Amino acid sequence: MSESFRKEVIGNCELWLGDCMKILPLLSDVDVTFTSPPYNMGLVPGGNGRGMYRPGARNKGGRFRDGYGIHSDALPQEEYDAWQRDCLRLMYKFSRLAVFYNHRPRVEHGKIRVPLSFDYGIPLRQIIIWDRGTGIDVNLRAFCTRQEWVMLFAKPEFALCDHSSSGRGDVWRFPPEFNRTGHPAPFPVSLPLAAIESVADAETILDPFMGSGTTGVACVKLGRRFIGIEIEERYFDIACRRIEEAYRQPDFFVSPPETKPEQLILVQEAPNER
Repeated sequence: MSESFRKEVIGNCELWLGDCMKILPLLSDVDVTFTSPPYNMGLVPGGNGRGMYRPGARNKGGRFRDGYGIHSDALPQEEYDAWQRDCLRLMYKFSRLAVFYNHRPRVEHGKIRVPLSFDYGIPLRQIIIWDRGTGIDVNLRAFCTRQEWVMLFAKPEFALCDHSSSGRGDVWRFPPEFNRTGHPAPFPVSLPLAAIESVADAETILDPFMGSGTTGVACVKLGRRFIGIEIEERYFDIACRRIEEAYRQPDFFVSPPETKPEQLILVQEAPNER
């Protein structure tokens, strides 16, 4: 069955609008993936331990009640986990060196839920703690979650640039993104920048859950090639704009794109696997 996908080329960045599970098999291999998928935050525990519900508009997590446009972010947990395992499998398959996968643990009904229940289907090398310094789940039943995880799924060819990169350690302290990007859950540019610049021979970077384009902005800062995929057109357009603006920043050492963004409509078969 044929499908159309919109693609924008901005400098050394290639941005695709569509479902990453359908677009990934159409792309060439990359060196490293850095991504942060939806966390399934459209459901929160409630009902005195009896269920999961959409948060109220005034709830601390209320900004997630409507999901991310076309994606509701409120899947049954088993369905969500199966979907994310399939995504991870594809990311790992098409990444020559490693996948950096940002997610978070959460307390539900008095017990911790870790991302995908530690069942990833691919080898996990390390968990890097992103210390955000703050959190939103302050309550009397558990300590507030101020950390997120950046899980590193590395292949045998993976190596860091030098010993100072290793000396960065496995606890990274960056505040959350406070600038409004138009996306409900952006991460700071410093997070993907720290990961990408630490990996030897990481020239082409993929983010299949691109959101507002933060990983792409980090790649512009580092002079790397970027491939981003986003299913929601509103965020896709924001990502295009942010990446264009990143190229125009005078403190970036990379040259601005010689041509304006190019819009292509590609019609191709999307096989299940390459």
